[in-house]
Amino acid sequence: MLRLIPLLALLLTGCSALEGFDPEINAVGRQTVADWKQRSDVVAAQFEYKHGLDAGGSLKLEVMLKAEDSDDSKINELVELVERNCWRTWKSCNASYTMYTTADPPYADVQGSGKPVREGRVTLTGEMESRYGPRPTRPAK
Repeated sequence: MLRLIPLLALLLTGCSALEGFDPEINAVGRQTVADWKQRSDVVAAQFEYKHGLDAGGSLKLEVMLKAEDSDDSKINELVELVERNCWRTWKSCNASYTMYTTADPPYADVQGSGKPVREGRVTLTGEMESRYGPRPTRPAK
């Protein structure tokens, strides 16, 4: 019975795990990871979409590159994939990315391991229209 009390309280307040979930932003994360994984220089990629009343809505993307394929031009290409996918939605895409290499991977059980070779936030600018075309607008209801 004691286990049901927190569940009942959660239901009565109207909170749910899907509160604030945006399938379009989740799709940006899925698409970016799929785009990254198609590349021969990528070893692994993942994303986390945090949403909800107290979490806002943020997309965190991580990618691991082969150490021998981690020059600036390849890293820039990976960043462009994130930017392009965020550009292609009319929604606000609160996305950040972190890029590692196999030379210094992060280990879950070793704090401070894995220094990123690049990390940042996606900032959409008007100049992106020349690269990716017009940005979609909010659909009419």
